Amino acid sequence: MTDIQIRKANVRDCELIVRFLRAALQDMEAAGGHAVNSDETFWRDFTAKVSRSIQYNDRLYLLAQTGNAAVGYLEGKSSALHEVFAPKRSFHLNAVYVVPESRNQGIAILLVDRALQWAKDQGYRESDLNVLANNRNAKRLYEKMGFSVFRYEMRMQLSNHRI
Repeated sequence: MTDIQIRKANVRDCELIVRFLRAALQDMEAAGGHAVNSDETFWRDFTAKVSRSIQYNDRLYLLAQTGNAAVGYLEGKSSALHEVFAPKRSFHLNAVYVVPESRNQGIAILLVDRALQWAKDQGYRESDLNVLANNRNAKRLYEKMGFSVFRYEMRMQLSNHRI
C-alpha cells in the first residue's frame, strides 16, 4: 500500500467532500440505489451546508491522501435513537468513498478505523452504517471489520401493490 495519510477535513475541503459524496452517490445509484439529484443549484447550496456542518462537534469528516492527492473520504455524525428507546450515544457512518483507482488498498479500512477510534474517544458506545443489499464488496468489508446485520429495511414500489 502506498503511503496514506488520514486527516480531519476542514472548511477549505468542502468542495472536494461534495465531489466525493456525489461520486459515492452515483456509485450507489449504479448499484440500485436512489437517483442522485442533478440540480447544480442544489449542490452549491449543499456545499454551503457542508461548510457549516463541518464545524459541528457531533460530525466527523476525514480525508485520505497520498502525497497531495485526496483519494478518499468519510463522513459520520452523532445518531440518536427515537425517544421511545433508552438513550445511548451512537455514531453513524454516513459515507465512505475511495476513488476507483485507489480501491483495494486498505484505504476504506484506514478511514473507518480512524473514525471508530475518534467515536470511541468521544464516548460513543456503538457505530452503525447502511449498505445497499447488493453491494457485496462493501458488506464483506464491513463484516470483516466487525459490523453485523442489525435490521433489514424493506421496500416495495407501490405500483406493484395489489389489494
